[in-house]
This record gives sequence, structure tokens and C-alpha cells, in this order.
Amino acid sequence: MVTLPDRVRAHVLADFATADPAHDIHHLDRVAALAGDIAVLLGADPQTAQVAAYVHDYHRVEEARQGRRPIRPEEARSAVLDVLERSEVPEKLHGTILRAVELTGRYRFGGDELDGEDLIAAAVHDADNLDAMGAVGVGRAFAFGGLLGEPLWEPAAGLKELYTEGETSSVLAHLYEKLVHLEKDMLTEPARRLAAERAFQLHRFAAEFRSQWGEEDVVSHSGGTRVHWDPLTRFLAVTQPEPDGITVTHIGFRGQAMLAFDEQGQPVGVDLLGAPEALTHCVPHAQRSRAWVADAAGGWLLDAEADVVWISISEAPVRRRLTAVGDIEVQLREGKLATLRMHLTEEAPVSVGGEGAP
Repeated sequence: MVTLPDRVRAHVLADFATADPAHDIHHLDRVAALAGDIAVLLGADPQTAQVAAYVHDYHRVEEARQGRRPIRPEEARSAVLDVLERSEVPEKLHGTILRAVELTGRYRFGGDELDGEDLIAAAVHDADNLDAMGAVGVGRAFAFGGLLGEPLWEPAAGLKELYTEGETSSVLAHLYEKLVHLEKDMLTEPARRLAAERAFQLHRFAAEFRSQWGEEDVVSHSGGTRVHWDPLTRFLAVTQPEPDGITVTHIGFRGQAMLAFDEQGQPVGVDLLGAPEALTHCVPHAQRSRAWVADAAGGWLLDAEADVVWISISEAPVRRRLTAVGDIEVQLREGKLATLRMHLTEEAPVSVGGEGAP
């Protein structure tokens, strides 16, 4: 039996046959499937959500036709209506579908107001954003960045203070300016659950990319510890001298961290609060009161009673503290701690001030 979404897909297929890989028919199929699943969980009609998903990117078709970017989704209204009429979509659904299409181009972090009361619109909005996250989202970002001729990464270039559609300084900048913010823009609970995992994947990719890029400012400390801190993207990497062995274990989690900084704004220590057991059992137990001094354990100690991992970086006096939630990854080689990488999430609670060790 041919369904309403099937009819619409058949009509959009020709228009998206030559679309860029980030906005092709496969993207529409994924968004339609996600939107239908979310709509079911919300008690809304999944077929209407799927129809809206199949026509939500007609502004991309218009961009190719007119040779200009960006074009807003609402500017493609006539093209969407044409598809709906040719597909014999009931007229009573047109308004709902058009509202859903227009919402897909709005973001709180871009200064827009989001209305999540229309369940169909919310389902399509969240499904479209989910497909911009995770592994597929990374692939789409680099595919589209290549189409626009954007460089992979320009560490010296600033990030946009307020997100706007269009070209940016690099593909990785787009990840920081838009993709990592999509998690907090989700309008539905089912999408929020999926977005948390995909946001972690984005942060993990960005951390690995920057570690391999190898041209960012790194501060070296006694004992061979290397530290990179970027306050703009809230990215921290702490690398110990590489232990012997090739067996690598990655432990990733979302948790709370407390960072301590010296008067130059460089990290001197990190506390991982409530660290998972997979990590804590690898860290030597502290035998004395807290001190910001690296020891034979490489500066990593465990407060077993509090499940806090202490990471000492340098002996410099602490002048500022910051507490926030982050996506955290620890790398071990042959069971020995080697690397800490984390992105502090923008929406995290932050506290600063005070002298002395926390």
C-alpha cells in the first residue's frame, strides 16, 4: 500500500537527485524516520510529520536554483505547496506542514523564539537537528563545508558570537557555532535523550581532531605534562608522557569537573567529581590531604571517599576556579593514565573567584 509519505517522497526525489550530500534524499529519509518515531511518542500523527520532513529542505533546492545562499525555509513556501498539491496531500494539513518547515530554520542560539506546542513542528524540528549531530552530522558538516570551500580548521579565527546561516571560518568552527548547541534546542523529551549521546560524539570527535591537528598553543610543564586550554570553545587537553605499550582504553562520560587556574588563566589542576568506577579503579588512592603537587603517580590521585579524581598539572598558586559539566574522555595505555580531554558545555553552571587551592 502506497502511503501519503511515499507519494510525497516520489515527488521530491527528482528535485533532490542532484542535491549536495548533506541535504540529499538520504537526509530526508533519515529525518522522516526520526520525525515519525518522535511523533508517535508524542501522540501525534507520524505520517504528517514524515510528509513535513520530506519537504523541509526545499530552500536548499532554491539555493541551487538561484545560486545564492542562504535562503530561509519560509522563502521556499511556494515550492513546498506545489509538492503538497501534486502529491494530493489534504489541504487541511498544509498549514501544519508549512509551520513545521519554517520551524526547522530557527534556533535559540541564533536569537529565535521556539514554539514547541505544535507537536508535528516540534517532531520535525528535533529530527532535523538530530541528523546534524553524531557521526552522520560530522560527515554532513564536512561534506557541506567542502562544497562551500571552507577550510577544515582555523584555530586563530574567532567564532561567531550569535549563530547565523551561511559560511563560517572553518568546518570545525561550524561544529562549535551550531552543532554542539543543538542539544539544548531540542523541543521534545524523546529527542533530548538521543541528543545527549550525539552531542558527546560531537565533542569526542572535536577533541580527537584537535589533538591530531597539533598546531594549537600547548603549555609544557615539568615531568613532561602538556596542557592545551581554549576558553573560547571550553576545551581542555592534558597529556602525560606516553606510557609504554600499545593497548589503549578510552573511558568517556558526561560529568562535573572543577578547574583551577593560575593568574595567567592557565589550568593548574582539575577535579573530576563523581568519576565512574571504570576510571576510579585505575587511579592511585590519595594518602594525604589535597595538595596541588604532581607526584609519582603522574599527578593523578583518587579521593576514594568522595569519588573525586584529582589531577595536578602545576605547582602555581590557584587564583580562579570554574565548576561546570563537561563531556569528558580519559585515555589509558596499558592501564596507565595518559590523556584527559574535555569540553565544558556552554549551559553548565559556572563559579569563579577566590585565592588558594579549592
